Amino acid sequence: MSKAHMLKRFQEEVMKQGCDATLPSNLNDFWIDELQKSLAQLFEGLDDTNGSDSNSCMSLPLAAIIHILFAKNDGFVVKESMEDMFRYFEDYRIELALEMVRRKTSVQAEPATIKTIFTNRQVRINS
Repeated sequence: MSKAHMLKRFQEEVMKQGCDATLPSNLNDFWIDELQKSLAQLFEGLDDTNGSDSNSCMSLPLAAIIHILFAKNDGFVVKESMEDMFRYFEDYRIELALEMVRRKTSVQAEPATIKTIFTNRQVRINS
């Protein structure tokens, strides 16, 4: 499936569902898996000395992150530095992994909310 088709599908199935639809706790397993794959390819591409194009992996997680940032800012345009955006990619990757741990084990990590995501929050874990 092409990246453009996947992005359109993500917009239809997820982003149109509301301001908090792209939070990891609200995603189904398919979208969590797709986002995790994209982020893994992105971060591997950043370390690739062969010049692999990491930009093609960026569209899906970037759409999710921007969707969350708009929700955090009541729909206003967001201006972020490249350094902050890179941190959001890292944080989103961690939040997706925490959600999969929460779903597949008895370890219950407190899911992120619009208010708490991208805030360097403390995660409470109950087992």
